[in-house]
Amino acid sequence: MRVIQATGLQDLQWDVRVPVLAMGTLDGVHLGHQEILRRVRGRAVAVGGTPGVVTFARHPLEVVRPGQAPPLITPLTVKLALLDRLGMAAAVAIHFSPAIAALEAEEFVERVLVERLRVVGLCVGYDFGFGKGRRGNADLLRALAPRSGFWLDVVPPVSLDGLVVSSRMIRGLLAEGRVEEAQRFLGRPYCLAGEVRTGAGRGRELGFATANLPLSEPTPLRDGVYAGRLLLRGGFQDAMLNLGRAPTFGPGERRLEVHVPGWQEPLYGEGVAAFFLRRLRDEQRFASAEALMAQLTRDRATAEAAWEAARALPWPEWTLHS
Repeated sequence: MRVIQATGLQDLQWDVRVPVLAMGTLDGVHLGHQEILRRVRGRAVAVGGTPGVVTFARHPLEVVRPGQAPPLITPLTVKLALLDRLGMAAAVAIHFSPAIAALEAEEFVERVLVERLRVVGLCVGYDFGFGKGRRGNADLLRALAPRSGFWLDVVPPVSLDGLVVSSRMIRGLLAEGRVEEAQRFLGRPYCLAGEVRTGAGRGRELGFATANLPLSEPTPLRDGVYAGRLLLRGGFQDAMLNLGRAPTFGPGERRLEVHVPGWQEPLYGEGVAAFFLRRLRDEQRFASAEALMAQLTRDRATAEAAWEAARALPWPEWTLHS
């Protein structure tokens, strides 16, 4: 998948053939977003075009109303990996700025979509908003599309078990640690990705060597210990995941610690992705290293059922984009 990182309009230059685009923050790339992408793929095939996405590297509220910006479900590297997996051939990741936020909706359509990206077809969700003050919406796009030379497809809400799938709802589930329920609406396990950094080495001393992933940005997921899987060197490994501050030896900065049973090789500097399958317990402070080690042994036994179930499922290839 071709990726353009755009910090300004001057970066929006490409030679994509017959662009058919989805547009939106697409945080989570959940089942509702996947329906938008499915339609983009179908339309692109029908017209011999290129399926792609115009999205934002971070949540626009971080610029417009920083105090109200929610933590992202999918950081950009994860979002791009998902878009690639879901058949997008091109993606524009706009790094939202005050200058872009100041564009009126009509100006955004003309300068970004028409002049720079040469869109021939556009697909958005029913609640999509854009332009200064989010004045732009599906109704305005319906009025602008014909005279701007592109067709428009507005996707209605997608529901599961009587609930409309939304990023806000999924964030709420993650904030409670309900990763198995969130997985149903995401269409996959919740994922965090990052580069392994050097830690204190305490895990190895305890017989539970860990890979440490500092969090580059806030995550909505509740702290705790989880059964998961780790995408490592192109393959998936069973893993125990601890999200939090390691209070027994700290507290330190919030981070993700990953233990892969049986893995001994150092991973410093490598990019990995961690998938959360099942919540095991809250993070807690233990009176001694021995008490912590005993609990980790019990955690590993409890995690085995989640690992066994996950191993039976097909896990597709992933490519993490920088």
